[in-house]
Amino acid sequence: MTLDRERDIDDDPRPYVHGLRDFARKHKDEVALADASLRYGRLWRQGIPYNTLMLNAINHPDARGMQLFADALMALFE
Repeated sequence: MTLDRERDIDDDPRPYVHGLRDFARKHKDEVALADASLRYGRLWRQGIPYNTLMLNAINHPDARGMQLFADALMALFE
C-alpha cells in the first residue's frame, strides 16, 4: 500500500478502493460492497497491527484476517 505507518488509515488511500466505493455508492440499488478494507483500516484503533493478521506479514490473511472479510460479507445480510 506504500504506507509508512499503520495508524491513521481509516480511509484507505488506494485509488481502486476509492473507485470501488464510489461505484458501489452510485449503483447502490444494484451493487453491494463488502468493505473489508474499512475493517482493516480501523484495526489500529483496536491496537492491532494489521500485519499480525497476515500469514506472510504482508498481504495474505490468516484465519483471523479472513474473519474480517467474513464479517464484512455478513454485514450485508443483517
